[in-house]
This record gives sequence, C-alpha cells and structure tokens, in this order.
Amino acid sequence: RPHVDLFLSVVSQWFELVVFTASMEVYGTAVADKLESRSGILKRRYYRQHCTLINGSYRKDISLVSKDLSSIFILDNSPGAYRSFPRNAVPIQYGLTHLLPLFDALRFVSDVRSILSRNKETVY
Repeated sequence: RPHVDLFLSVVSQWFELVVFTASMEVYGTAVADKLESRSGILKRRYYRQHCTLINGSYRKDISLVSKDLSSIFILDNSPGAYRSFPRNAVPIQYGLTHLLPLFDALRFVSDVRSILSRNKETVY
C-alpha cells in the first residue's frame, strides 16, 4: 500500500504492531521481513495456521494476540477475516495515511470498541 513505511513508523509509536495474515507462512514471512528490514517494529507474526477456515474464509482470532479485546483492533480488507470481532475491526480498502487521525484517537480511549463499533459500516 502507498506510504506504508510512513504509516508504520507513526503508528508503531502509539501501538504494539502485530502481523496477522491469512497467507501461508512462507509468503507472509517474506512480506513481513520486507516491512521489518527498515524498522524492526513488528512484534509478533501470525499466519494461516493461526486462522480458522469457516465457509471458505480464513478468520483471524485476535484473542490469540491479546485476551483484552478493549485494547486491540484489526485492520483488514477482508470482512470474513474479522467476522468474529466486528467491534474491533477497521475495514480498509484504500490507503493508510488517512487512518492516522482515527488511530491517534484510539490510543486515548480505554476501549477501542467504543469508537470502532460506532463506525462498523464504514470502510476506510
């Protein structure tokens, strides 16, 4: 995505960043390594083997990342991936930098779902 380096450098100052991809590990590792090569900001990585296949969609169980769902959100372009956690989802189809004001706000709330659940139909 355009401006991914800028986006990651900013949000990594606000949040612990984790890669959770439905890609097979060999591919996902290559992409994550490319992102990491300049920054070292991705704390953990989850791949297809960490997903659950349901009705042809790989679902990402973000409770594997943190049991505290008030402090975690998923940025994804596939609604099937976050179907189990819609109140923690930031649906994305476009670029990344326009999300910075939203993420800046999320870092100050006690429960990210209080903001994200209001915009559940919004695609950023």
